[in-house]
Amino acid sequence: MSPVIVLDRDIPFVEDIFSGIGEIVAVSGHEIGPYIVSRADAVIVRSITRIDETLLSGSSVTFVGTATAGIDHLDTEFLSDAGIRWSHAPGANAQSVVEYVLASISVIARRRNESIVGKTLGVIGCGQVGERLCKVAASLGMSVVRNDPPRAEREGGIGFESIQTCIRSSDILSIHTPLTLEGPFATHHLVDASLLRQAKPGAWLVQAARGGVVHERDALAARREGILGALVLDVFENEPTPSEESIHVADLATGHIAGYSRDAKRNGVLMMREAVINHFGLVDLQEDNSIATESVGDRVVLPVEIFDPEHPTWMESVVRQVYDIRSDDARFRRQMKNALEKTTAFHRYRAHYPARYAWSRFSAQPRNDKEARVLAALGFNVTRGASDQVE
Repeated sequence: MSPVIVLDRDIPFVEDIFSGIGEIVAVSGHEIGPYIVSRADAVIVRSITRIDETLLSGSSVTFVGTATAGIDHLDTEFLSDAGIRWSHAPGANAQSVVEYVLASISVIARRRNESIVGKTLGVIGCGQVGERLCKVAASLGMSVVRNDPPRAEREGGIGFESIQTCIRSSDILSIHTPLTLEGPFATHHLVDASLLRQAKPGAWLVQAARGGVVHERDALAARREGILGALVLDVFENEPTPSEESIHVADLATGHIAGYSRDAKRNGVLMMREAVINHFGLVDLQEDNSIATESVGDRVVLPVEIFDPEHPTWMESVVRQVYDIRSDDARFRRQMKNALEKTTAFHRYRAHYPARYAWSRFSAQPRNDKEARVLAALGFNVTRGASDQVE
């Protein structure tokens, strides 16, 4: 018998990718409630749907999947106790988040008239996103300091530094830990006033992990006082109702969309599709290729009068052609400022997020070897001519 699968219809590609796999019930994520799931065998959600005993008690659900890397919205203890298998999509949006961080620091660098080359990037949390960011940053000519206590414990500590060393030595800090409230590696308010006071004067802080990992009020105070030279916020402690102060003080503010590229969303859904097929022992069907046919930009245009990627404006001039984070920032500020109901505005901002694609979908033709190395590090499809490619 085919399984009944309840899907959040607002997840891009989900209905096409799950087509032919069981009986599909597609509803808005906000409408997924006890009645909807009562006769379901599986539920596929995103982060706006809380999965717990209240939702699933009395249902026939045996599988829960979230097309997201984070699992804050899943009561995993309940699911395990109830014998309900669950799955998420770690790494599905990793490249998208890395590109968000690079886009944000390229904008800050241009505003400050500073090159990122030679700066030290401190990465707190070196999982799927953080580790990838470390590799790209090193390829761009940055020094990298890695902090990840769980990994350091497992791997013997080589290559990792304490969070204090990371904070003190970094020009730019990027946060990529999960939010954990207890245990030896709890991350709630991990970055607070006591740590921020140890930061390099004028350091930049990018928070694109989970709201609550950074003590938001402390970060805002540090930015106002000049301890931080720049603050980028994609996540907030009070989501989906971030404070007006947070949006106002941040140099760049967006509504939890760092991992929202079209490629990342499709990756997450495909991972859930595979998990459902395995759980129910279904015969796999042909993979959906709907995103492959979507039209994307052909080639980025390099700055006409600037040939050196170390110039403060070079990277931002290139990156904004494929992802203009300033537009995301402006749209978020405008929608949240004018909204009578903040929660609705926050969800609408995310639900109607414009199409954004992985940088590997775009080509670039460098004019010198240095440009070739940097463009390749950023993930572009680098060509020297009609067919010659740089690996």
